[in-house]
Amino acid sequence: MYNAFMKLIIQIPCYNEQDCILEVLKSLPKKLDGIDEIIVVVLDDGSSDDTSKIANDFGVNKIIKSSINRGLSYTFMAGVNYALEIGADILVNIDGDNQYCANDIEKLIKPIIENSCDIVIGARDINNIKTFSLFKKKMQKLGSLMVKLISGIDVKDAASGFRAFSQNALLNLNVFNPFSYTIETIVQAKNKNLKVENVNIRVNEQKNRKSKLFKNEFDYIFKQAKNLIRFFIIYRPARFFILNAFLFFIIGLMIAFRYLWFYFHNDGSGHIQSLILCLIIFIISFLSFILAIVGDLFSINRKLLEDIQYKLRCEKYKK
Repeated sequence: MYNAFMKLIIQIPCYNEQDCILEVLKSLPKKLDGIDEIIVVVLDDGSSDDTSKIANDFGVNKIIKSSINRGLSYTFMAGVNYALEIGADILVNIDGDNQYCANDIEKLIKPIIENSCDIVIGARDINNIKTFSLFKKKMQKLGSLMVKLISGIDVKDAASGFRAFSQNALLNLNVFNPFSYTIETIVQAKNKNLKVENVNIRVNEQKNRKSKLFKNEFDYIFKQAKNLIRFFIIYRPARFFILNAFLFFIIGLMIAFRYLWFYFHNDGSGHIQSLILCLIIFIISFLSFILAIVGDLFSINRKLLEDIQYKLRCEKYKK
């Protein structure tokens, strides 16, 4: 089912991408089936080079530049807010490093035009990306698996920045993690009943450039692992703390049995330290259970606030 008039925003987050931005802009499609208007927006996250100047000389529709480097999530949400303000039906995010093949934008937006989903994630063929080390390929797959376990969404490439969002998805999004929006938007999609699809996309041949988001692969793993735990606590607090409570309870029970075994086999003497440790662990287990209840209450409150925000956004932006 096609809408009467479809407006597409193609946003390009950039940070010091003067060597690549022109190639990205040249590769963007001028016409797309089912789309009546295409608006290109460059999101300059405080670049100190000529990224914005090159984009302006090329004639992009809009440049949103931050005075300082605020991070990818802030830049992404600046584009989301602008897309809502001008009544975009679809938002496509493509990175400014010329990693993704812009010709696949048509594949990304097709499911949204057909109203079959809210978010489309471009899935790279990780195994065949020459600039990725074997270790990075394994970590990318492991990361996507962890996101799938936490979110309940079958995602093939959780770290992909090549995505399309429907207007309904934009109205629902809230990103607070400063490192990256990629995983958080997937976790939120499940909580807000947004349908997500994966579409296989191509990547361009690149030199092995150093990432601007992290220092090295281990720094990336640490940041993403920290974020996964954080999202688990925020969006699944009851499950997270119940699992902790159960784990500590089992450990405490094992120590208790150990103490009882020595108690009855040594005439009740010794190993009092095991009893003390057992009591401490049982207390931790009980506190984790209380946190599960409190966390669940906070989760309910967060959902209520998000519902209010969604309604306010609909009144302000929705056609």
